[in-house]
Amino acid sequence: MEATGFITGVLKGLKIDHVLSLPCDRVKTLLAKLDDIYGERHIHLSREEEGLGIAAGLFAGGKRYALFIQSSGVGNIFGALMTLIKTYRIPLPIFVSHRGIYKEKILPQVLMGEVTEDLFKACGVPVVKVYDKSALPIIPKAVEEAFRKREPIAILLSPILFEGEEYENPVFGKEREKIVSVKVEKDIKNPDMRRFEAVAELFSFLKEKGDKDTVLFANIGFPAREVYHLKKFFSIGNPVFYMLGSLGLVSSIALGYSVATGKSVVSIDGDGSLLMNTGTLATCSNYAPQNFRIFCVDNGTWGSTGDQENFNFSKVDVEVVAKGMGFKNTSSVWKRHGLKEKLEWFFTSDKPFLQVVVNPGNEKVGTIPLSPEEILREVKVDS
Repeated sequence: MEATGFITGVLKGLKIDHVLSLPCDRVKTLLAKLDDIYGERHIHLSREEEGLGIAAGLFAGGKRYALFIQSSGVGNIFGALMTLIKTYRIPLPIFVSHRGIYKEKILPQVLMGEVTEDLFKACGVPVVKVYDKSALPIIPKAVEEAFRKREPIAILLSPILFEGEEYENPVFGKEREKIVSVKVEKDIKNPDMRRFEAVAELFSFLKEKGDKDTVLFANIGFPAREVYHLKKFFSIGNPVFYMLGSLGLVSSIALGYSVATGKSVVSIDGDGSLLMNTGTLATCSNYAPQNFRIFCVDNGTWGSTGDQENFNFSKVDVEVVAKGMGFKNTSSVWKRHGLKEKLEWFFTSDKPFLQVVVNPGNEKVGTIPLSPEEILREVKVDS
């Protein structure tokens, strides 16, 4: 029995719609087969943590999925595992290439491999060990349990399972070529609005246009609180997903939802958030549909933790970064009177990234009086 064929057969049999992965040499035959089977529905990640965000969006959009990572990278997921996956009860089968336990010569892989199981258990995540081919038949039940119970489950795969499987890397037969043209000139001075006023302009625009269908994803902390308040103030019917944790993942979640549903989606992200998960811009530019949009509120500070200055305040520019990550339609604005015109562009462009430069400061609004389940229900699409 070939492990790759068995696992891909399980995924097809359980109607897994999308797979998310980061590479590992020990499971390269499996990942290559996933490319063959899933094509664009095999989302290649920039970082392990963003896979949890995309999975959450896929679940909200009514899809089934599986995550493939290696044990040396599991340390990157535990924050989001608790503050996103377990908080909103997102089902997540995590296939882990368990390095360090079989014919391993790399010391860090050994050290991380020794604690992988304990790390998952410390977070209350069930662990299934598939260390030889006789254990492969336990995989289908584990995946089904994750979706039935709406919980994460770690499926540890020993490298011995894939030993002897043949693999030919197609990259060596490709010509490498890309055309790059990035030119941005601007002199940002004296923004005349805060995040609250910028988001108010967004909501005013949606109401004026009668757009009740665009789904909004609001960043953690004060951004989400302000969005909640403004939605009530403008009495708009747009569904909103409010982040309660996992800073850096709002655009990843929005991406998963956009891919799953094809709906018009706006990620209300922030400059600090994108500093923490910059790679997700590349993932978004490669996989997002044309009606996926990022409304990046750039206040140059960590707005929900005391407005401490970050690199975006005067040194880094997120629009330029977005261009470098593959976004072809980008723009910026820092005056309120110009924002409405930019919003016209924003909602008529394909996959745009809009940098809205604002002053630091939060509106004094209360916390969001919704449970995680109530928040999820507002955007959830039935499977």
